[in-house]
Amino acid sequence: MLWAALFVVASVGILAMPAGAGVVGPGDISTFALSFDFSDNSAPAAVSNGPFTVTVDVLPEHTVGVVRITADAPDGSGNAPVLCDYQSIQQAQVQCNFTFTTSGLWSLRADFASSKTSQVEVYAITVLRVGN
Repeated sequence: MLWAALFVVASVGILAMPAGAGVVGPGDISTFALSFDFSDNSAPAAVSNGPFTVTVDVLPEHTVGVVRITADAPDGSGNAPVLCDYQSIQQAQVQCNFTFTTSGLWSLRADFASSKTSQVEVYAITVLRVGN
């Protein structure tokens, strides 16, 4: 009888815990991750000169905050960094449209903050090869 009662209590506890319902707020970044998501994951990220959408995935799902993405032009190009200012996270993603005008390796940085006026708490960096 005791085993049956423990099984029922344990089962109810499991059912009451929603999967993927974690919410990350200010100061709770121990399990937080930013990742760049490009349309073709079978090859290194590459794009021709011109417009390109950069997507940053934010995990865990339901994270509250904002993300800013900066694209630094290749060394020696003389181009200023391109900035996509802070946007609220929508469905665990932030998207920015960039126009790449110079061929070479562009450095992309995504900055997470709990609000537009807060300091950056987490960042991710990747490199995007832009060609003709």
